[in-house]
Amino acid sequence: MTLNEYFSSYYALICDGSLDDLEDYFCSGSPLFNATKQQFETLRKQFDFKFTLQNVALIAKQDDLLVVRDVVNFKAEIDGKAIDKVSSNLHSLVKESGEWKLHCSTPLPEAMV
Repeated sequence: MTLNEYFSSYYALICDGSLDDLEDYFCSGSPLFNATKQQFETLRKQFDFKFTLQNVALIAKQDDLLVVRDVVNFKAEIDGKAIDKVSSNLHSLVKESGEWKLHCSTPLPEAMV
């Protein structure tokens, strides 16, 4: 699976899939899984939204670690107002049982988008 396929399916799952399946994307012991799942469960209850992956780039690679930067477009309608925002994130992935899994992610400053 390419990075583009990985992150496209990750964001599609966040928007439309079973959030329990997010666990497949995170390494065991990731501090992010429960927080990410809860965050998107809360958002889904408030409004419909869509993430579209615009770009993904490999920043660094070691045998057991990837550092990836993505750019995503977030679209939603909140209280009758259309929201269309581009953001960028930095992700670290670790190799677990031969597969790349998310360990942690962080949004980058808006000035870097």
